[in-house]
Amino acid sequence: MATSIARTGTDLHVAIADWLLHSNVRIRSGRHAGAIAGWLNEHSEPEFAYPEITGYYLSWLAFVASLRQGLDVRPAATAAVEWLGTVTSADRPPATRYYFGDRADWRNAATFTFDLAMVCRGLHAVRRLVPEHSRRDVLQKLLRHVMPASDVLPVFINMQRELPDRWSTRPGPFQLKTAAALLSIQEHPAFWKMFYRWNGRVLDGLDAGELHAAFYALEGLVQFGVSGKPEALHEATSCFEVLFGCIDDARSDVIAQGLGLGCTLRSLGFLRTNRWNDRLAELHFRLERFIADSGAVSFRPFAGRPVHFNTWAAIFAHCVLRQQPMPGGLSSAR
Repeated sequence: MATSIARTGTDLHVAIADWLLHSNVRIRSGRHAGAIAGWLNEHSEPEFAYPEITGYYLSWLAFVASLRQGLDVRPAATAAVEWLGTVTSADRPPATRYYFGDRADWRNAATFTFDLAMVCRGLHAVRRLVPEHSRRDVLQKLLRHVMPASDVLPVFINMQRELPDRWSTRPGPFQLKTAAALLSIQEHPAFWKMFYRWNGRVLDGLDAGELHAAFYALEGLVQFGVSGKPEALHEATSCFEVLFGCIDDARSDVIAQGLGLGCTLRSLGFLRTNRWNDRLAELHFRLERFIADSGAVSFRPFAGRPVHFNTWAAIFAHCVLRQQPMPGGLSSAR
């Protein structure tokens, strides 16, 4: 059963955390033991090991460890770091995805700096949870690959063949999240150049039909904003107000991103009207429809087939449901 009548916000975030900690998204055997899967198929089997999402998972482990005293996430974090070490060397960054079958994927024709930035951010987040020598070794190797050779932050490096024209293969404001993530670890002029390239012009570069990328841009703005550029928070808010009405029920990760941005901006003093109370509460209810009683988060609505249970959507959903109460103090029971 995809939904139940009287689930509370606490029930949901606990269930999602348990699914993330104990399900098959944690690959426990074989050559990719320690990695985190991008998603599970309808048979609860992992489709591929995903370095980017392993980075997200490390950041999430640090987050959940700070919330649940006594929860030992060290084994999972250590295993993930060790796996990243097996797929990273001084002259070879990790592939984008590692499939378990013989499957080609255009994403493996280049190394995407966004993905490496999320891995670096995760390694930085677990610096007190894992053996320091292995964590530092993997992080330093990755930084050598991802740090720009000039004052321009590339979308990708190591291109082996022509890539399709997608938001993720061309420059855009989503790179603000790349820059902000790396800037939290190491200074570089390319990161500030990215900020000033888009400062005050983000909305012009956004595509409302690609909300996943658009919300990455706003997440980057928020990170710059809380790091000393308050004008970025005002810009993130104005962009969010424009984009909010474009959120549909097609993808759980986008809904969770939107809710997370809304709640974060509220916590920073924006979106404080009753109208936003109602709009974010409704978005919360819409997100719940994607969450199974097991805590697995379906990428698409349950009525569609095939269903896959998505790791990053679960991470996004857990963080927003755990960090923020229901807007306006409303009950989340249905």
